[in-house]
Amino acid sequence: MTNRILLTVGVLLSIATLVAAQNGKAPSPQASELVSIRAYARQVDRFVKLNQKRKRVFGDVGDNEDNWREFKGKVAKGETDPEDLDQVAYLWARNGKVVAAGFTFQSESRDWYHFVTYYFREDGTLAKIHSRLNTFYGSVTAIRDQYYGSNGRVLKSTAKFLDIQTQKPKKKPNFQDEPTPVYLNVRKLPFSKLL
Repeated sequence: MTNRILLTVGVLLSIATLVAAQNGKAPSPQASELVSIRAYARQVDRFVKLNQKRKRVFGDVGDNEDNWREFKGKVAKGETDPEDLDQVAYLWARNGKVVAAGFTFQSESRDWYHFVTYYFREDGTLAKIHSRLNTFYGSVTAIRDQYYGSNGRVLKSTAKFLDIQTQKPKKKPNFQDEPTPVYLNVRKLPFSKLL
């Protein structure tokens, strides 16, 4: 599997180099790293899709303070269901290393939902954040991607805004935004002590 990933990244970097050479320019290290991150994120997305039953589930059961706990197996009658919580995280690991964490943040009134996926490299550093905020405060869907270098610096950010009902683009929407928490490495996850 790792050889296939390296081969895919190598092929993509070769294509990027060839395209740049045809344009008379050498690819910047940042452009090469972005190509690598995008390829890695696609590979992690495939892994997550194929391993839905192997995820670990964590939820914040605290009222005023963070109090994360892991949920194992089916929820018994009368116990807290993670889907009823305002903060839930799903975690996927490959070969003992966390590669993805999918969070759902939501308001108590359910007026907004924020779905955030974190992609972590094998060394535990953050590679990418993909987020989708659906908010009725302005009827907006905000889709954002942030790419991070292994040093923790943002390499690139993208954002698009859609009408929540039609999913057609919205220019300069007026809405109540929700911040995206940034966890620069696996050790910074709010439930890292439980890993």
